[in-house]
Amino acid sequence: MRYLEHMTGGARPDERVPMIVALHPMGGDPSDFLLLLRRYRRRARLILPYGHPSGGMYIWYDSVRDDVAAPLVTREADRIAAALAALVAARPTVGKPLVTGFSQGGIMTFALAVTHPEALVAAFPISGLLPPSLYPSAALSSGPRPATLPPVAAFHGASDLAVPTRSARASIAELQRAGYTAELREYAGVEHDISDEEDGEILERIGRAADGLAAATPAP
Repeated sequence: MRYLEHMTGGARPDERVPMIVALHPMGGDPSDFLLLLRRYRRRARLILPYGHPSGGMYIWYDSVRDDVAAPLVTREADRIAAALAALVAARPTVGKPLVTGFSQGGIMTFALAVTHPEALVAAFPISGLLPPSLYPSAALSSGPRPATLPPVAAFHGASDLAVPTRSARASIAELQRAGYTAELREYAGVEHDISDEEDGEILERIGRAADGLAAATPAP
């Protein structure tokens, strides 16, 4: 999987730091999403994977339906999880990755937390949802339950019509029923976008999670 890599907070490429993975929206580009994350001041390694080329930009899958067919999303989640495992093995990394994403990238962030809970330490979807085809209650009860479930902190504009806020609420409620620690922060007046207030809170929440990860992970 092709990706951008960027060190923050003055960290060196050979330094063992938390890994933050950011998934771009449908019709987006990782370099655009990187502009949002450049404000992150803690020491970390940013990984911004590319989806599939489409009209000069990139997508994770070709659908705008809220209830995306499970195989479509799962295939991409499998591909991302495999890439993350390879990157963690190849880069000096503190613990497991923290994953975020906007819009379709937010949907993929939700999906990773459900289909590959072992692959990440926490999920921070932005303006996304969990497709009902991937609602986890039945899936988690039909097989061996994962030892740990990553906490999910979602962020969403309260006036979002492109990815309706009610769908994010339903997604968080479903995750809570399935045993996840999950919460949703809504922003009044914000549509399908990321406000400055939202941006600051997202980066702070990711930073606090990264700090906790570093504190809980013993030195090699």
